[in-house]
Amino acid sequence: MTQVALGSSGSAATAGEEEFLTTDEVARRLRVHPTTILRRLGAMEGTDPARIPAVRVGRVWRIPKREFEEWLARSATAGTSVGRQRRLF
Repeated sequence: MTQVALGSSGSAATAGEEEFLTTDEVARRLRVHPTTILRRLGAMEGTDPARIPAVRVGRVWRIPKREFEEWLARSATAGTSVGRQRRLF
């Protein structure tokens, strides 16, 4: 029997597959407009740390949940070393 995990978008994924977030889900989480997220997306192999890691599937972008969590943690800790809060957007 295969275990099925339901993502927040309602799609089913097997236990070995990676979960992806939509731009709307990321926008809600960061409390910004979805257009802002679209401007900040970048290819996962890119070197710009300000870019949100994403993959394009057809005409839509999908953000791998694990990479997004890592990016968010890096972004949050990057500003603390300077002594003032760094703006993500």
